[in-house]
Amino acid sequence: MFVAGPPGTDPGPPARLRAAVARVFDETSATALDPALRPFLVDLVRQYGNALREDLLTTGAGHSFGEMAEALLPSITAPDEPVDLLVLVFAMHDLRLARSTAAYLSDLCPGTPVAFAVCDQGSAAAFTALRLTQSYLGSGSRGRALVFVVEQSALHYELTEPAPVPDRHTAVALKFESATGGPVAVRQHTGVDAKRVPGLFAEAARAAGGTVIASSRLAEAAPGVADVVAAPGQPYTGVWWELAQLPRDGVVLVADYEPALGYLCFSTVDYEKDAVDYQKDIVDSAADTVNHGADRSLVAG
Repeated sequence: MFVAGPPGTDPGPPARLRAAVARVFDETSATALDPALRPFLVDLVRQYGNALREDLLTTGAGHSFGEMAEALLPSITAPDEPVDLLVLVFAMHDLRLARSTAAYLSDLCPGTPVAFAVCDQGSAAAFTALRLTQSYLGSGSRGRALVFVVEQSALHYELTEPAPVPDRHTAVALKFESATGGPVAVRQHTGVDAKRVPGLFAEAARAAGGTVIASSRLAEAAPGVADVVAAPGQPYTGVWWELAQLPRDGVVLVADYEPALGYLCFSTVDYEKDAVDYQKDIVDSAADTVNHGADRSLVAG
């Protein structure tokens, strides 16, 4: 059993992005035809008065977060790479009921990691997950973490007010380690109204000095700042999808804005620092080999 304790005073080394993979799932999940889905959704929306989307329930539209994340596991980690932490990130409801999907994925993952989900924060949830991962890996013990950001396109009830709904089923998996990879930094601004967004975004882009990835919503609020703009049909996975497509080179700033909550979020990945550290490790390893050989020569003499 995992027992949490008070945070340490030493922040430790930064989490490092070791790998990123992404996939769009064209098919639907068999769980979309689960007869238990309708009563679950009825209970979910009853107090808000939302009408159910009978067309989606009849055709079996949608996908399971667990199935999508499970499909990415073999490409993001190996059986001999035990994982210490697994975080599942989502914004809309899942199709698979009566189970904790994060705990389910933990059972499939080497190392059976501590697992939990982050939700109810819109597009800011992934940045919160990264911040929590930073804290976990920087707590003093070197380890490995997986963050899955998932979205599916079937919202089975009518919205009471406009909100972004994905147009495809997408999953992105990010692997973080404390020893190797591009160092990651995360910053989340709260209580940010639309007027402050362009200035804060431009300032963060200048400070990063590299490739800037932004959601379509943020790019619209602050035109001309982003180098790469995520597809509007991927409101929750889009910026991480684009990160997974980029070469591991230079500095990358990932940025998104959640206007409903006033969260303006930034994350930088410094692949340049990863390259420098990699070269340093080679030099240090060579020096250790030479010193070890010298020590053995002295003993033999």
